[in-house]
Amino acid sequence: MSNAGDLKLLGVILKTHGVDGQLVLKLKYFTDDELLKGEPVFVEIDGIPVPFFTDSFRYLSDDTALLVLDEVTNSTVASGFINCRVYSEKHKMMEHSEDDPLRSDELRGFRVIDEVHGNSGILQEIIEYPDNPVMRLDLDGREILVPFHESIVKNINYDSRVIEISAPDGLFDLYI
Repeated sequence: MSNAGDLKLLGVILKTHGVDGQLVLKLKYFTDDELLKGEPVFVEIDGIPVPFFTDSFRYLSDDTALLVLDEVTNSTVASGFINCRVYSEKHKMMEHSEDDPLRSDELRGFRVIDEVHGNSGILQEIIEYPDNPVMRLDLDGREILVPFHESIVKNINYDSRVIEISAPDGLFDLYI
């Protein structure tokens, strides 16, 4: 079993769906290709991450998904998972390609470097506005908001904890 430090929060189980053990998962910074059939997820039960294999996964909305676990076959068993956190292995989730949406709660504290302005601050959080996530940066005590979009975020280096961006012209002029 994975060490708890090797796990990444996917979301929280909100409720059951149907009578066959399907679970509705409230997602947190998640992309659909990070969870494939047969891959393990870890459901936190009594504070311990317990591994389960996924049978299926599909989006219900932008921030919820329907999750079916191999061993969960009826609504009675599924109801025991309500409010449990669901995790995936970190190393699988950090392998981003250019086509992946750029979202992760693990980016808090990363330095943000703009290709023109250089140091642009430290990422405090990603604010999830519908269809428009925004990075809230702290630059020497000033709050700066930058869209968290593939066209702006050019590279995320998890080893050096740096996010490289190409901010739109004039964005920093609003704050500086």
